[in-house]
Amino acid sequence: MTRAELGSKKDRREASDRRMLRAATALISKGGIAGAKLAQIGIDAGYSPNLPVQRFGTKLALLIAVLDGIEDRFLRHVENRVGEKRGVAALAERIRLQLEAVRDMPESAIALYHLIIESTGSMPDLKPRVAGLQKAYHDNLHTYLEQAQAAGELAPDADINRAARLISGAISGMSIQAIVDERTKELGDDAEALAAQLLAPILAR
Repeated sequence: MTRAELGSKKDRREASDRRMLRAATALISKGGIAGAKLAQIGIDAGYSPNLPVQRFGTKLALLIAVLDGIEDRFLRHVENRVGEKRGVAALAERIRLQLEAVRDMPESAIALYHLIIESTGSMPDLKPRVAGLQKAYHDNLHTYLEQAQAAGELAPDADINRAARLISGAISGMSIQAIVDERTKELGDDAEALAAQLLAPILAR
């Protein structure tokens, strides 16, 4: 097989994997983990019902791949959106982005929250990967808080570990509430207000 043929085969495999992960995300968002049958994922992606098993092996491996994709996309969006901003400016942008991501990609957000909740119940083997994703989100917030603290943008008594937890929790709570109330389209306006309210108590005066 030539190099070009190998490259074409690799591209086709990656494209089919992406389609299956998108199909899995859609099914999870509608019916949770139980609703994401491997055979149905293959069919919804336009392939054989056996292909998900051939590619991923187990349902757990496929769910981990879904989480990998969500984390990778989000952190790339953060990097592109934040750009050269640092400290408080980067943190405010990060808060806005996460809420706007729920607004713009509600299916992925709903699937993510299903995976988080079900990792504590029906799919405990998923819990370490969920914990890793949540740590990545927390560490990202913590980095911007450290930058703000080093630049003197925060109050001297600001606890950046607690601030990272509170900010992360507030974003998740508002996102879940918007999903339940079916008003994710309002999250763009809410994002600006939440960023201001979360940052006000810890800013230097």
